[in-house]
Amino acid sequence: MLEEQLKEIWKDTSTKAQINFDLARLMIDLQHKTDRIEGNIRARDRREIIASLIGIVIFSYFAYEIPFPITKVACLLAVLIFIFIIYKLRRARKELVAVNMASSFREQLQEQKIFFKNQQQLLQSVLWWYLLPPFVMNIIFIVGIGDPAAYDWSPALLDLLPITPREKVGTLVSVAVFYGFVYWLNRRSAKSVYPPVIQELERVQAQLDD
Repeated sequence: MLEEQLKEIWKDTSTKAQINFDLARLMIDLQHKTDRIEGNIRARDRREIIASLIGIVIFSYFAYEIPFPITKVACLLAVLIFIFIIYKLRRARKELVAVNMASSFREQLQEQKIFFKNQQQLLQSVLWWYLLPPFVMNIIFIVGIGDPAAYDWSPALLDLLPITPREKVGTLVSVAVFYGFVYWLNRRSAKSVYPPVIQELERVQAQLDD
């Protein structure tokens, strides 16, 4: 984003404010960092969207195959949750596409800063939009599993489902631990990945203003 514009500035120092070497180097380094983070965001979104599409297929099949009414409702709820996750990620991703490459340095830096702050907020709020809805869905799904004999239902899928109260409790505890770990990972990323690059963007903005 910045390297080509930097070259143009250095070619025409008579009509543009002189930028010292340290600032130029800082801007190029910042570009590499932001490119790397944006690449990680794109890779993350692809993984999550593919996983959500697979989840839609699996839980649509579960809704058709499993006879327990409450569990069926949970399966349909899961499909809606996966659709929402795809929408949420794609909406957040479009904010970066909006960056105008023809804009000035200051405008590009400001747009990138807003994008990274929104991505940070996305991770900070992951409990409410990414973890809590599927966790509640899992509770409904597991609690809703009834007696297969009452429905004369005995497919191979039955071996994968927790049937007894002990199995249900064990499964719910495992799910809670897993979601807790995912929450911790996302909160750690929100604190360690985005604040440094946001601070560098603000530092370059301040030096450009000077």
